[in-house]
Amino acid sequence: MKVASLVLLLITCFSCHSQNAKYQLDPKSFQDKISSTPGAVVLDVRTPDEFTSGSIANAQNIDFRDKYFDKKIINLDTLKTYFVYCLSGGRSGSAADFMRKNGFKNVYELSGGMLAWNKANLPVSNNVGQTEISDKISPEQFQLMIKSDKVVLIDFYAPWCGPCKQMLPLLETIAKEYQGKATIIRVNIDENKKLTRQLNIDEIPFFKLYNEGNEKGNFIGQLDRATLERILGSK
Repeated sequence: MKVASLVLLLITCFSCHSQNAKYQLDPKSFQDKISSTPGAVVLDVRTPDEFTSGSIANAQNIDFRDKYFDKKIINLDTLKTYFVYCLSGGRSGSAADFMRKNGFKNVYELSGGMLAWNKANLPVSNNVGQTEISDKISPEQFQLMIKSDKVVLIDFYAPWCGPCKQMLPLLETIAKEYQGKATIIRVNIDENKKLTRQLNIDEIPFFKLYNEGNEKGNFIGQLDRATLERILGSK
């Protein structure tokens, strides 16, 4: 009886995943589907700061972390077709699931979020009529940053990223301890979209290690002290 129940549960889970998979689109398919859907509604569920820094054209911003998110979503027309995205797909996936559970039949998700969108070189609006946002760090400046006789660790972050914020005190401590031996530089991905795209940064926190201008490794996610010390070399 238990085995039969388990098999039924697995079949049900697989069925739900299969049904939702067709609503998860890569950037180009997401763009094409928006263009071919009459009355399409594009929802950006990132924070207002993220939204202001650059979004998909004609998107509406409803912050997934806003305490009134549920009420704002429920007030929308369930009969329309929605295209939901965030930075990398996590928040938009949760938002889309919530929408489907509350009667929304056609909800598409941008697989990989804005990081994948930017990587695909698709247009971005800064919400004041421009389609391209200039980086604060030019390619030439970045090359100067990584050309050093010391080890250079670049931390790609965003000010709204929880794990990035949690790592900041540790990074500041490590930077002081390794002064003269290694350099840690933080790069805000919201302010450097072209650079982020060129370097294939598709999630954060993301670290790149350089030695004399040569890339030596990539590290993804929140790192602990032991890992940072191993990356930078023993003192």
